[in-house]
Amino acid sequence: MMINGTELGAQEPLLHSKLTVPRTVSTLIPRPRLSERLMDAMSGNVTLICAPAGFGKTTLVSEWLLQHGKQAAWVSLDSGDNQGSRFWRYISAAIAEVFPAYWEEVKPVLPLLHTEGYEQGLIVCLNTLGRLNEELILVLDDFHVIQNEILSASFSYFVDHLPRGIHVCLISRTEPGFSVARMEARQLASRLHTEDMRFTEKEGAQFFQSTELLLNEELSSALVRKTEGWITGLKLASIAMRRQENKEPFIRHFAGDSREVKQYLFEEVFSVQNDRMKQFLLTNSILKRWNVSLCMAVSGFEDSRELVESIERSHLFVVALDDKGEWFRFHHLFSEFLQRRLEQEKDIHKELLYKAAGDWCSEQRLAEEAVEYYLQGQYYEQAVLLLREMTSRVVDWEWSNLQKWLSVIPSDILLQHPVLFFSYANSLIAEESGDITEGEELLHQADAWYAESSGALSEVLRHEYLAMLHYVRGTLMVFGRNDLKLAKEEYEQVVRYAPNGIKMLFGQPEKPLQPITVKTYKIGRGHASKAIAAPYTMQMAEVYQAVNPIFLGKLFLNHAEVLYYWNDLSAAADYVSKAMTWIGQNPNRPEHDLVASWILQAKLKAAEGHMLEALELLEGGQRRMKWMDIPRGMEILHLEGIRLQLQYGDPAAALAWGEQCQLSSRDRVSVFELFDYQLFARVLVLQGRWDEAEELLDRLLYLAESEMRPIDAAEILCITAVMLQSREEHRKALIQLEEALQVSEANDFTRIFLDEGAPVIELLHELIRAKQQGRYRGKDSASLSFIRSILAAVDGMAESVNSPLEALLTSREMDVFQGLLDHLSGREIAEKLNVTYETVKTHRKRIYSKLNATNLGEAIIQAEKLSDLKRTNKPQI
Repeated sequence: MMINGTELGAQEPLLHSKLTVPRTVSTLIPRPRLSERLMDAMSGNVTLICAPAGFGKTTLVSEWLLQHGKQAAWVSLDSGDNQGSRFWRYISAAIAEVFPAYWEEVKPVLPLLHTEGYEQGLIVCLNTLGRLNEELILVLDDFHVIQNEILSASFSYFVDHLPRGIHVCLISRTEPGFSVARMEARQLASRLHTEDMRFTEKEGAQFFQSTELLLNEELSSALVRKTEGWITGLKLASIAMRRQENKEPFIRHFAGDSREVKQYLFEEVFSVQNDRMKQFLLTNSILKRWNVSLCMAVSGFEDSRELVESIERSHLFVVALDDKGEWFRFHHLFSEFLQRRLEQEKDIHKELLYKAAGDWCSEQRLAEEAVEYYLQGQYYEQAVLLLREMTSRVVDWEWSNLQKWLSVIPSDILLQHPVLFFSYANSLIAEESGDITEGEELLHQADAWYAESSGALSEVLRHEYLAMLHYVRGTLMVFGRNDLKLAKEEYEQVVRYAPNGIKMLFGQPEKPLQPITVKTYKIGRGHASKAIAAPYTMQMAEVYQAVNPIFLGKLFLNHAEVLYYWNDLSAAADYVSKAMTWIGQNPNRPEHDLVASWILQAKLKAAEGHMLEALELLEGGQRRMKWMDIPRGMEILHLEGIRLQLQYGDPAAALAWGEQCQLSSRDRVSVFELFDYQLFARVLVLQGRWDEAEELLDRLLYLAESEMRPIDAAEILCITAVMLQSREEHRKALIQLEEALQVSEANDFTRIFLDEGAPVIELLHELIRAKQQGRYRGKDSASLSFIRSILAAVDGMAESVNSPLEALLTSREMDVFQGLLDHLSGREIAEKLNVTYETVKTHRKRIYSKLNATNLGEAIIQAEKLSDLKRTNKPQI
C-alpha cells in the first residue's frame, strides 16, 4: 500500500526511502585519495568514517559506491532506530533489497536482537549472510544516533563475526559505542578521521569553481584555512557570499574555528529568506520527515507546494528521501538550528505544531508517527485515545512496538488508564520480549497505587484492576519464573475478578518460526508434567475464552504437542483438531501455528502407520507456505518430511539433504536452528562421521540445556547414545540414555524414546538390566517404572519387558527395589513414590523374603543371578 509516496507493509511499516543511497544534489569534487583509502579498507570487516557534521562523509561513500559499481545495502539511521528492534529491521531490509531471500530467513529473530539474548538471533543472521556467497557492503549512515548499549553490543558481535565477502561501512559523527581500536589491532578495521575528511586547498579551489564564485587562489585558500576544511562551512560561506559585492572583506573577517561562527553561517542563510519562508521553515522544523501535505497541515500555509519547490531548487539544506522527490527532511544541523530559533519565537506555540502533525498522521493512518508527535507535544489524551482505538491492530504487531509506544507515557498517567499501564507491563514480560525487571517494577508501582487509591474506585473498577494485575503476574510466572503452577494460581484470580474477561493490548509473539511451538518456551523441571501442565491449560482456556477466544488456537496446539510427548496420541489428535478450528479464524500471521500443527498431524499419521498420508500433509503445507511467501515455513516442513522418513527407516532423503545443506559441525548454532542441526547430527551419525557428530552434539546439548529446552535436550542425548552404541562404547551410551530419561521423566515425556525407534528401545532393555544389577543408580536416577512405561507402549514388546526379577516382584516392589539400589532412605523412597513410609517398609520386607536375602547386599547378589539366568536361557533383544 502506498500513502503519499511511502510504501507501507501490512505490519511494522518501514520507510523505504531510508534504504536508498542518497541522491547527489550538487557538482561533486573528485577525492581520489579518499577513494583509494576506501578501496584498501575492503580487506577488513569494518570501515569507520568519523567526523563532525558537514564534512561530506555521506557524499564521499555514495559517490564511491557509484563510481566503483559496488553492491551495497544502505540504511540512513535516525534517532527512532535507537530503540526496540527497528535498528535491525532496517539493516535486514536493506540487505534484502540486494538479496530478497535474506528478509524471510532472518525476520523471525529480529525482535530478539535488541535484547540481552541477541547472540542467538545474530547467529541466524550471520549464517544466512555466509550462505550468500557474494560480496556486499553494508553502509550505516548517521551511526552516532545509536546510543543504546545493547544495540551497540549486538552490532559489535555482528561485525566481529562477519562472514567473508561482507563489509560494513559506518558513517558517524562520534565514536561508536564499541571498541574499533581492538579490531584495528587485528587489522579488521580501518578508519577515516576528521583530518582525512577536510577539504585540501586544491579541493577547496575546485569547489568554488563549481559554484561559479570568482575567487582567486589566495582567497580560496584563505577560506579553506579559516573553515579548517569544513565542507558545509564552505557551502554556507558560498551562499552568504552571493550577496556580497566585495568578497575580500567578507573573507578577511570570516572566522570558521568556533561554534559561534557556524551559528553565524546558519543565520546568514536564514536571514536572507523572506518572512514567509522563515515562518514556514520554523514551523516545519519539528517534523522528522515532510511532504507538501504535511507541511500545509502544520504551517497552515496554502502555498506550501510553492515554498517546498523553492526550498528544493535552492538546495536549502534539505535531503530528498525518495526518488520521486515527494518526501524530504532537513539537514540535521539546519534542523537543530531551526528548532533552536523556534524555541525563541514566543508567538509560535510548539505544542500546537506537534498536535497538527499528529492529527495529519492519524488521518493518513500513519499511527506510529501520530502517536510520536502527540507524545512529543505532551498530548497524552490524544495518544491514549489513539492507542485505545488501535487495540485490534496492535494485536497484529510485535511486542517491541507496543513497548516503544507505551514507554513514553509517564507512569502516573498510565496508572490512570489501567488498560494501557498493564498492557505496557505485560509487553515487557510476555514472550521474553523486553525488560522483565522493569516489568516487575511496574507491578510494584501498581500494588502501591492500588493500596493508596483503591478506596476511590467502584467495586467494578477494583475488580477490573485486580484482574489485569493478576494477569500480568501470571505472565511473569510463565516467562520470568518458568513456573506454570504459580501462573495457574494467578490466572484463577483473573477469572475470579473478571469472569467476563479483561481488556488489554496484546502484541504478536516475536519468536522465530519453529516446528514445535512448545519448544519455544523455557520449561522448568516438571512444569510440563501431567500434574501441572494439564490444569494450567484448562485454566488458561477459561481465561482466553473470555479475553479473546482466538488465543485458544495456540493454547490448544501447545497442549496437543505436550499430549503427544506424553504419548496420549488420541487426546493429542483431539486437541490439534480443536486448535485448527481457531487457527483457521486467525488472519494475523498464522504461519507459526499452521506449520507446527501440520507437523504434529504428520507425526500422528506416521505413528498410526500412515506414512504416505503424513508426507502428503507436509507437502500440502509447503504449497500453502509457498503461496503465503514464507520460505522458512517451506523449509521446516521439508525438513520434517526428511526427518520422518529417516525415523521410520528410509535414510535416502536425509543423506541427499546432508550432501547439499551447507551445514558444518563447526558452525555457530542459534537456539532457533536446533531443529536443522539435530537433523544434520543424525545424518553425520548415519554417515559414520562420528567425530564431527560428537563435536556438534556436545554444543547442541549445551545450548538446549542452557535455554531450558528439555525436549531438545532429551532428543540430543538419545542421538548421542545411539552414536556411542554404534561405536561399541556401551557404557557411555547407557550414561547418555540415563541422562535423557532423567530429563524426560520429570515432565512425563515418554514419546521421545518411542520416536527414536529400535536402537533406543534396545538400549532401554540393557539399561533396565544394568539397574537391576545396581548400576546407574542415585537419588535423581530414572525410575524403572518410567522405563517400563516406555517399553509397555512398544507394540509386541510386552513379553520381552519381563525379566525373571520382574516376574518375581510386583511393579511397586520393583520401584522400591530401584530406590534401595539408588541408596535412598526409606523416607526418601516414600517421598519419591508418593506413598507412606510404612508402605515402603512392608515392600522392603517382601522383597528380601522373595529374594531369600536378609539385607540389600544379598538382595543385589540374588537379583544378578536372576539376570544371568535370563541371559543364559534367552537371546537378548
